[in-house]
Amino acid sequence: MKEFGMRLSRIGLALLLPALLIFTWQFLAQRINNPWLLPGIEKVLARLTHPLEDIFGTGSLLSNLIVSLLRVLFGFLLAALVGIPLGLLMGYLPIFRRLFGSLVEMFRPLCPIAWVPFALAIFKTYSLVNLFGVRYSNTIFDHIQIGMLFILFYGAFFPILLNTMDGVLGVRDIHIESALVLGAKPRQVFWKVIFPASLPSIFTGLRIGLGVSWMVIIAAEMLPGSDSGIGYLIIYGYQLARMDIVITGMILIGLVSALLSFLVRFFSQPLVGWQAKER
Repeated sequence: MKEFGMRLSRIGLALLLPALLIFTWQFLAQRINNPWLLPGIEKVLARLTHPLEDIFGTGSLLSNLIVSLLRVLFGFLLAALVGIPLGLLMGYLPIFRRLFGSLVEMFRPLCPIAWVPFALAIFKTYSLVNLFGVRYSNTIFDHIQIGMLFILFYGAFFPILLNTMDGVLGVRDIHIESALVLGAKPRQVFWKVIFPASLPSIFTGLRIGLGVSWMVIIAAEMLPGSDSGIGYLIIYGYQLARMDIVITGMILIGLVSALLSFLVRFFSQPLVGWQAKER
């Protein structure tokens, strides 16, 4: 009973600030009484509860959300496939750190959004299907532009790379020395000691990289050259002075971001659960 009460109190505490925010929002909406500036909660809820409804010919909330998610997942997975192996090599072998270190420090501070004009100029509006010589396939892959994938890759790559490298460099020497004393070969030390010990940092990099990708795609979709996605929907709603669409898109961005972060933590827990026990 006591444990149930503590759990209930934790849930109540977690919901306190969101409830206060909703109350303040509704109070201000009634006081301002201008739906073009601040719509009431009921207008936004009407949008959220009808995700399949077409919005002024731009598609539905769900279709635009799926387009944004697919763009993010493609770019993020590409960054992970390159960033994790390279980070492991840079952390394990000094020659790779010396070889790539200067380039990483040079390009890492550049904001991914700064690459948007470059990506639009180089890749134009080419999509994934154009890589296979298909001009138009009438599928969702027509909306996954190569330029956006480049920007997403760039945004997620450095958090994944640096956290992976730091994870390898942060492995305790006593663990490596103990494995060598017990007769482990260098390859066994890497896969049985260094790589598992680096997993918490790797998953931290994946969480950060996924969050950066989600922020970058929303900003990129607001720029010229995009015709779909949640970011595009937000800027389109602003141009029509439909703040209910804008706020709905903002809420979806926050909810999806929280969900993606939770999923990474959830799937990483079986692999890094030992970290909490070690502490």
